Amino acid sequence: MAHTLEQKIIGLLEQETALRQWLEQMRALIKDSRGVTVIAGLSPAETEEFLRLDPQIRSHRGAMSHAEFEAARDRHAELKDKIDTALQDDAIESLSDWGSAAARG
Repeated sequence: MAHTLEQKIIGLLEQETALRQWLEQMRALIKDSRGVTVIAGLSPAETEEFLRLDPQIRSHRGAMSHAEFEAARDRHAELKDKIDTALQDDAIESLSDWGSAAARG
């Protein structure tokens, strides 16, 4: 039986406890418009890709060639930048909302 992308994401999060905890602390795990768990700023497919790449990057290559590792590291950095941007945008929006509410208070 084929697993859905949601099941793959949940399975990867269960395998990578430290990464999942970090994502939860950053409030980066969200539900998209279809109710699928994703990382803020990433599509479901990108979320799965990030969750697969992260442990490979942290383990310093594993079975990858130098060229494969470089490509994976670059892609990981690109996805991480998207996450960081989404989290920064969310923080700015939250602060803007807080300032508006305080001014009305």
